[in-house]
Amino acid sequence: MADPVFGIDLGTTYSAIAYINDYGQAEVIRNSEGQETTPSVVYFESDTSYVVGREAKNTALAYPDDTVSLIKRQMGNRVEMEHFGKAHSPETISALILTDLVRTAQEATGIQSNRVVITVPAYFGLTERGATRQAGEIAGLEVVGVVTEPVAAALSAGIKGDAEKTLFVYDLGGGTFDCTVMRVSPAGVEVIVTDGNRLLGGADWDVALFDLIVEKFQARANLTEDPAEDSDFVQKLSNDVEQCKITLTKKQKATVPCRYAGATEIIEVTREEFEERTRPLVERTLDIVRRAKEDAERRHPGISFDEVLLVGGSARMPMISQSLTDTFGWELTKTDFDLAVAKGAAIYGQGASGFADRDITGGEGGSGDDGDRRTAVGEGDGAATVDPDAPKQLLIGGRTMSISGVLSRGLGILFVRDNPTTGAMEEYVEFLAHKDDPVPLDIEVHAGTYSANQTEAQVAIYEQAGDVESEDKANSRELPPGCEFTGLPPLPKNSPIDITVHIDAEGLSTITAYEPTSGRRLTATAQLSVLSEAEQAAAKEMVSGLVRRDD
Repeated sequence: MADPVFGIDLGTTYSAIAYINDYGQAEVIRNSEGQETTPSVVYFESDTSYVVGREAKNTALAYPDDTVSLIKRQMGNRVEMEHFGKAHSPETISALILTDLVRTAQEATGIQSNRVVITVPAYFGLTERGATRQAGEIAGLEVVGVVTEPVAAALSAGIKGDAEKTLFVYDLGGGTFDCTVMRVSPAGVEVIVTDGNRLLGGADWDVALFDLIVEKFQARANLTEDPAEDSDFVQKLSNDVEQCKITLTKKQKATVPCRYAGATEIIEVTREEFEERTRPLVERTLDIVRRAKEDAERRHPGISFDEVLLVGGSARMPMISQSLTDTFGWELTKTDFDLAVAKGAAIYGQGASGFADRDITGGEGGSGDDGDRRTAVGEGDGAATVDPDAPKQLLIGGRTMSISGVLSRGLGILFVRDNPTTGAMEEYVEFLAHKDDPVPLDIEVHAGTYSANQTEAQVAIYEQAGDVESEDKANSRELPPGCEFTGLPPLPKNSPIDITVHIDAEGLSTITAYEPTSGRRLTATAQLSVLSEAEQAAAKEMVSGLVRRDD
């Protein structure tokens, strides 16, 4: 029997960890402060000591150079930060948060397991998902799977009865927004459409409320100076804003004390004022909902939604449910909001372990053994050694379930052509797989050499970076390592090179290029992470040398 698996909702503003308790129920584990969620904030106290959570959040403005928050919005980007002479990345910061969550869970439950399932927004691309897995590995954890938040939420809500249902999941977290259409049944979960914005979340509502309170305070106290330029004022008000937002979720008005430059005022904010100020943010989510709804209807004409699930702590705000009901006429199903995802991750982890104990291997979602495959490059018909094409299999409630997904971003190959206006050579990305295409899938492309006597050629995969596909490679992200032909015989212009792109059930992309004149065949698997193997090893060693202050 494998060790138990902790389910982790690695959030932008708050994180949570859950497990399956002795009664077979998913339970969120409270932190040392007795809270079910922990602020996703890291404060570096020294070159060897760090703090995660509420205390770190309270120091964010007092020690901004030593505190990191909202790091999830940087996942998948190469961002370098230095703290006390040590280089950090989004992966290492996330690793420290994961380390804190798991150690706290181990201490609270007595379960000494390092096995985890980590959730990601449905709209995360391959690189962001790979960076999340890498963060877990840097933390010294065995990452059993990386599962999307809507799938986890659906598992948490429970798949009841024998009928197939179509769900629309509206997931507004602290820093990201997703909406997903999926079919659920006792046989499993099939994702149909996903959309979202990784830079939109409850933190943006906090900023809007902060600005509103400052404006009212300045007007009420007749201040000529901007109190928002004072770090002490900002620190206190930032903490008060969060509580004010929670109060406005339950009541029609809230008050916040403000003090600056000898002026003291009790500022009252009504729910109506808050909703008016943040209406543009709500509309941005509704635009994405419309887009996802239209995509689902285009792919499956006549589709209807049996349930609409509200997920994420920020989805508690009454303006969210009211706007969805007014705009689409939906009846809404509330979940555990900011706890549902962690619970679902724990259920997913238990289900994956239960299936593995039966000596049956799965695919999508990751079994923790794909580290070698990510960077496999070589000649021959295939560099990957594990067949991941079957949907991920789970054993839940004695029944076998499958989890199948779609691409969250389009994937294309970089080509060159003559510009019709200037005649000069230009590069462009042609997309061969598109957002919401079901995986696994295979695509064949018949390309050719660009110039005469060409003796080398490169094949590079690009992932869509924006909301829409673009031929401009600047609007996409290259997935290394790609294929590079060298030492080819001098080839005439337009000599054929056949390219096959295989995308497995986890979204891992393998490209195979064949040049028939020489008979050479090269295969490469797109790397899912920003950090190289050497960088990951160095990061793991550095993180293992840091100590939580309470240790």
